[in-house]
Amino acid sequence: MTTRIVCAVDFSQTSSHALEHGARLGRRLGAELHLVHAYGLPMAALPVDGGVMAGPARAAEIADEAQQQMKKWEDHYPDLDLVTHVVVGVASDEVLRVADEVKADYIVVGTHGRTGLAHLLMGSVAEQIVRRAKVPVLVVRGEDE
Repeated sequence: MTTRIVCAVDFSQTSSHALEHGARLGRRLGAELHLVHAYGLPMAALPVDGGVMAGPARAAEIADEAQQQMKKWEDHYPDLDLVTHVVVGVASDEVLRVADEVKADYIVVGTHGRTGLAHLLMGSVAEQIVRRAKVPVLVVRGEDE
């Protein structure tokens, strides 16, 4: 039976640090490592009608940039059985959805370790994943950025 690890990545130093831990764990367990990058489409707020989403060209550009970064990681970890997922949506929701979909045994996620007002305003993807995950979650604190 194959062990599957889902690792949330947002291309920050913090998620790169978490990916290093996920890669080490993956090597030890001989696991399939699933990298998940979820992004929201940018919106412009309008005062009366609400907002306007990014057009198809910008959406394709964002997806292409994410795929290019994932390709760099695939090349950086040739010894791992790496599967990449680039999806549109709320990061915590999408990481958990992919974890369920692939029947993950573990989830690895980085955290910036924000507290106070910054945590209140920005929330925490890691916290949401820990609260709702059906499998063990390894939370890796980022190095100072």
